[in-house]
Amino acid sequence: MNLLIRISTNVFGLIFLCSCATQGNRQSEITWKKNQQLILVLSDGWNVNHGMLFRFQYQHHHWISVGNPFTVSLGKNGVAWGAGMPKLHNKKTIKTEGDMRSPAGIYQIGQSFGYAPKSNSSYPYQTLTKDDYCIDNSQSAYYNRIINQQQITFDPVKDSTEPMRRDIHLNGDQLYKLGFVLKYNPQNIPKAGSCIFVHLRQAATATTAGCTAMDEQNMEELLSWLDKHNDPVFILLPNDIYKQNIYKWDLPKIAKYE
Repeated sequence: MNLLIRISTNVFGLIFLCSCATQGNRQSEITWKKNQQLILVLSDGWNVNHGMLFRFQYQHHHWISVGNPFTVSLGKNGVAWGAGMPKLHNKKTIKTEGDMRSPAGIYQIGQSFGYAPKSNSSYPYQTLTKDDYCIDNSQSAYYNRIINQQQITFDPVKDSTEPMRRDIHLNGDQLYKLGFVLKYNPQNIPKAGSCIFVHLRQAATATTAGCTAMDEQNMEELLSWLDKHNDPVFILLPNDIYKQNIYKWDLPKIAKYE
């Protein structure tokens, strides 16, 4: 991940250094360098299953708001600290496989995906097929990876409950018609949570099994805005954690939530 943050030597598989950036008289623990785009999702609490999504572009050492915020759906049981944020969590809110909570933290954004043969945006895109599955069995050698059954032999019943072509396998389900991957748990730590996506939702009142979901129009706008050359990142935080770390992490300032 292309940022410097004083959290851990293995948070994202890199060695992080203390930055010298400041906000007023307060020292920031993050220096945003190559990460020029940020998606920020804020929820009203750890057990709240919906939130607000904001977009920002980093220009002249400041985060500039882009577009209008909109509502998103989160895990049915709310949010929990995800793998890779060890010094920030408390033991009651650590994400585990199957907990129905979306991972709080800072994550890189992976490629987009969908049912269509090609995407209308320039962001990297994978066309999903009936043979694509995300492996959510912690005992599998392919845990937390999207793999193709024609290329790698595995048991879709035993190893995965996540067929990526939900429309084919799950009676026309459109949740993965369009979305993108969060690079959550990149070290594939068993039982830490897997197959975390940002995808479509059926209704504003819907919840997820641990992902973030939104309306299709908002997804299309988001993917049209994302630029791989800006190394976009995704941050999900409860409001209280956001308030505690606005200056510490050089986060965008949102007056309503400060």
